[in-house]
Formats: sequence, structure tokens, C-alpha cells
Amino acid sequence: MKHRYSKRKRTICFFIGLALCGFGVALSTVPALGTSPVSSLPYVLTFIVPLSLGVWTIISNTIFLLAQIAILKKEFQWFQLSQMIAVVIFGLFIDLGMWFSSFYIPENYWLRILEQLLGCAVLAFGIVLELIADITYLPGEGLVKAIAYHWKLNFGKVKICFDSTLVCLAILVSLFGTGTISGVREGTVIAAFAVGYLVRLYRRPSRALKLTLVKKYPSGLASAAHTV
Repeated sequence: MKHRYSKRKRTICFFIGLALCGFGVALSTVPALGTSPVSSLPYVLTFIVPLSLGVWTIISNTIFLLAQIAILKKEFQWFQLSQMIAVVIFGLFIDLGMWFSSFYIPENYWLRILEQLLGCAVLAFGIVLELIADITYLPGEGLVKAIAYHWKLNFGKVKICFDSTLVCLAILVSLFGTGTISGVREGTVIAAFAVGYLVRLYRRPSRALKLTLVKKYPSGLASAAHTV
């Protein structure tokens, strides 16, 4: 039996991953202890201009995509514009998750920490599903890849610098826009470490899930099949 990955199953897996990422961001934001580093700047902007977190996420990621085009120039592959479809869906799920999560916001500090961690767990699993599907990615990750590729840098180190820069920008924008630091708290630090750790933790058991995306072919049709 030969096999290849089913495009339909990969697409479903990808959209489920986006939905979980959106709800994960919402769950880790609603407790008001900060949010993930990538969402920190859009979150701070919601305190200055009253647009939703999902809308600001779409706007900021549009800028990230334009930055990719500026960096890569002729090397930019135009099918990567599919990142915009992904981020629009991501933004919609963030707002939907914020709406659902707003019905219960615990007053107890440790319950809020627990909700923050739950959001990190959901976000990390959504990221793993996106990686398994391997269709496209969000513009923030795309910008990190573009920087690493263009200047021949290590992806992991660029990612750390990118996230740190966004958090610093969020703090500066908050100080200038509100006169105080809003939206960047201990939860931002928790998310920075927890999400990456949980993604690595999920990767090994997720290999079994990846096998469900396989579309098998009878041996007689082997010549028509290929591995993606």
C-alpha cells in the first residue's frame, strides 16, 4: 500500500487548529493577566482604539505580511498570500472565543492563572494541528521565517527576538497611549514559556494523529500516489 496525505483531511485539521488557536488566545487573554507575546501588541491597541482583539490581530498580521513582501521582494511566493485567509479566520475565532469566555471571568487570582494556563494548552494544541496540516501559517510566523531565510539566521533565535520585540513595542505603545502599562503582565511571561513547552510536549503523541491524515491507495494505484 502506498499513501499520501489527504488534502481534505489536512484542510480540516488546519481549520480546527486555527479555531483552537483563536480560542486559546481568548482564554489566555480574558483573565486580564496579559496574553501571549505575539498577541500582546494587538491586545494593548484595544485599550487605545476600541476595536476588537481579533480585528487588531488581523491588522497587525497584515503589516507582518507586507513586511515579508518587502524583505523577500522577488523571492516572495505569491501563494503565501493564503496567510491572509488564515489570519482572518484566526481573528474571527479570537473574537468568538473572547465572547464565549467573557461569560465567566473568575475573581480568584489562582483561578485566573489556571484559566491562563488552560488557554496556553489550547493554543499549543492548535499550533500542533497547524504544523501537522502543513498548509500555510500565520503572517507572524511567516515574517520570522522570511527574516531567518533572507539574513541566514537561526529560526529559533529570530523567533525569540521577534516575540521580545513585540512585547517591548506593546509596553511602549501602552505607555504612550494610556500613560500606564496595560495588557502586559505576568501572564505574558507565563504564555511565552508555557506555549513553547507544551508544543514540544504535544509533538510526540501527535504523530499518531498525523497518521489519520493519510489517504491509502491499493497497490495497483501506487504509481498514481506520491508522498507529500
